[in-house]
Amino acid sequence: MNSIYYHVDITDVTAHLISVTLRFVPTQAIHELSLPAWIPGSYMIRDFARNIISIEATDNLGNLALTQLDKQTWQLHCNTDEVSVSYHVYAYDLSVRAAYVDDEVAVLNPACLCLGISQLHDLPHQIKIVKPTSALAQHWRVATGLRRNKNTDFLDFGYYNANNYAALIDSPILLGQFELREFTINDIPHYLVVTGDNLTDLTRFTDDLTKICQQQVKVFGALPDDLTSYWFLLWVTEEGYGGLEHLNSTLLLCSRFDLPAPNISTIDDNYQNLLALCSHEYFHTWWVKRLKPTNFSRYQLASEQYTTQLWLYEGFTSYFDDLALVQSGIISQTAYIKTLEKTISRVTRNPSDKVQSLVDSSFSAWTKFYKQDENAVNAVVSYYAKGALLAFCLDAALREQGSSLQQIVQKLWQEYLTSGTPDNALSVILTQLGFAELAQLSQRWLIDSAALPLTDAAVKLGLNLIFRPMQHADDMGGELNEQSQIFIGALTKVNNGLLQLTHVYHAGAAYSAGLMVGDQLLALEQRKITANNFSQLLQRYATNSSVTVHFYRKDRLLHCTLTLAASVQQVAMLSITEQGLCDSWLNAN
Repeated sequence: MNSIYYHVDITDVTAHLISVTLRFVPTQAIHELSLPAWIPGSYMIRDFARNIISIEATDNLGNLALTQLDKQTWQLHCNTDEVSVSYHVYAYDLSVRAAYVDDEVAVLNPACLCLGISQLHDLPHQIKIVKPTSALAQHWRVATGLRRNKNTDFLDFGYYNANNYAALIDSPILLGQFELREFTINDIPHYLVVTGDNLTDLTRFTDDLTKICQQQVKVFGALPDDLTSYWFLLWVTEEGYGGLEHLNSTLLLCSRFDLPAPNISTIDDNYQNLLALCSHEYFHTWWVKRLKPTNFSRYQLASEQYTTQLWLYEGFTSYFDDLALVQSGIISQTAYIKTLEKTISRVTRNPSDKVQSLVDSSFSAWTKFYKQDENAVNAVVSYYAKGALLAFCLDAALREQGSSLQQIVQKLWQEYLTSGTPDNALSVILTQLGFAELAQLSQRWLIDSAALPLTDAAVKLGLNLIFRPMQHADDMGGELNEQSQIFIGALTKVNNGLLQLTHVYHAGAAYSAGLMVGDQLLALEQRKITANNFSQLLQRYATNSSVTVHFYRKDRLLHCTLTLAASVQQVAMLSITEQGLCDSWLNAN
């Protein structure tokens, strides 16, 4: 036996249990078996091994000694015969990162199911997916980017192959009843898989997705040479949103109301966000799944693996994902500009914009970005959103000089595909192409904890950008509404019937009044505060009014004076001033 073999069987849908049997021929007396602690593309320790319920190992002679060394690793003492390791995994994680089983669908990420074997990761790996015996699964099929065995029919249960362990755990598997659409990009088949019965227009969705993929191919010039197919695996739920990139597929989670409704030609925010998510994950086919930071050339999945380049790989992707929608003609310039306003406002309205640098945001993603707390608005910058704004600034500067960010992306792809990008890759390429001054400037944008020159960048692209105070917690840009609320510089939630502060913006009105996270608001000028009436009460007072607020802090009844000053947090308002410049930027390349 010259490969690693897994037998995966959903043995108890009600208990969400998956039975896995691993078989291999040992090459030494002791092997270590382990599951990854995290999955590439999602930079947080997940501890997948915690879901292993029981585990045992045998060979032809009987039971083998299996000793757990740490939270995710077992030491196996072997003879020379084939080893069989059997274990059960609890699968009820409603996310794109792990495993989930119910009576409607099964989502299997091999990263959280398939134990890796020390010294044998580079062997071919084969996985057999067994059809559940439940009557509810009678019409289930299999969708995955893994290669089918020659004896396994298309979309059927059976044997699937991977060149090695890394390829196996980079290939999610979707089981259930689903609809399938196929389209071709540069002679490569692409598949759209959508679970459930969703009352949607899949023809329109497929057409839009085709345009997006074609536009992303234009950015790089061609599909990757090793790509033989691509799968959009769309898991539709009552509510949910997210995506994770893989080598030749993406696993996406969305609400059925994100899908386009039949007989409606307009694009609502939900459908636009879904298309942007698809665009984002498809861009990753080049950008991080193949071209990646040098130290990601071989993932170390037992613990955190740090990089300062997430602004490049997630930020640039976040810029090109929305851009593809307007450049392919799916959304209008007006819709794109509204989306850009939101991206700008997500960054500039938070004090963290001037506290954390993009380099630090990337490096500390494991403990800060992915583990945000009540102080995140003051301390944590999104390398997605601010990274996209860095790309926006670069594109503006390059276009003013007769180039574009697309040229830089293509050059990075060509130069570093085999070696990976060092931390100074962007500066090196900019300098090589004659943009030495911009190389130095962009380096400052990366390492400084400061606002980006967004207003100047907007002018170079035919836009006018101005900022105004944030009027309410959901204010993400655009013209002022006459009915806008006064924003006190704090976010709230209802807790035990009382309005509780969950985030307090530094230098905001609530902060200046001494209000803290956890305070429960009771009364404004002796009038009861509720979640329904708080904004209406605030509108009764003029800007710069001082009002008395009574509140609970833990078990103490306190009060303070709250001055309803204009918010210092800034949100974006964009308008087109030079249509020609804007057309040159936003029209399809």
